[in-house]
Amino acid sequence: MATAAAKYGVVVLSAVLLMAPAPVFGAAEGSVPHPQTWLDWILSVQVAGRPLVHGNAALAFAWSLMAMVILATVAMLGTRRVRLRPERIQMALEMVVGGLRGIVVSIMGPGGAKFVPFIGTLFIYIALMNLMGLVPGFMAPTSNLNTTAGLALIVFAVVQYYGVREHGFGYFKHFIAGVPPRFPYLLLAPLVFITHLVGELCRPVTLALRLFGNLMAEETVVLILIGVVAGLARHWIPIPLQLPNMLLGVLVSLVQAAIFAMLATVYLDGAVRHAEAEE
Repeated sequence: MATAAAKYGVVVLSAVLLMAPAPVFGAAEGSVPHPQTWLDWILSVQVAGRPLVHGNAALAFAWSLMAMVILATVAMLGTRRVRLRPERIQMALEMVVGGLRGIVVSIMGPGGAKFVPFIGTLFIYIALMNLMGLVPGFMAPTSNLNTTAGLALIVFAVVQYYGVREHGFGYFKHFIAGVPPRFPYLLLAPLVFITHLVGELCRPVTLALRLFGNLMAEETVVLILIGVVAGLARHWIPIPLQLPNMLLGVLVSLVQAAIFAMLATVYLDGAVRHAEAEE
């Protein structure tokens, strides 16, 4: 259990480092989409007269670090005293890990067990970041495109890495799959290669946009409804219109995390199985 927790921590740390804000995805500097969050003070921190961090992407990155701290704390508390008769936190962690292992193995087969730390970390980390946006004073880092793009790039890199690691550079043969190895069909090989390459590169784009779009839409609707409730409260009409949507937001947060993790599993399985078929 401790070893699994350590692997989860390494993957989370790698994800956070790769999710460092990039200007190409960041919003305009100085504009903060969630001015009511209690971590906004980090935007006012200055070093040598210059802001330490600035912009929406930096705020999302700070909240992703907060999610990592929460996960690390729970993992340490749950694995500090591992017992044959587990306590509540250890039992909860074992149930989560066991459930994730069963899902990954059911998709990838027995060989998929080695991918459980990676896939499990993706699900737990994304689910936590999604749910953070539903807590007053918190922000969902996944509502920023920098975060989702970083996660998608990690999945893309891991898929390519394991494809090459397991089967060598012959893994890239699938980019020209279906082209008969004889003239004149070989003339189509460059076109087929480019088509497969574009399809491969579209995967991280769709992963990032799907998660970002759903979380941004969810947060926008909740904020609008909260504004409506605040307006009604001035006239002594306390109707919690945002409550049903927040309950639905919990379901959406978990479903989106599961979809992201499942697609990552399918991509990994496709790379490994296709290479095995080539052999």
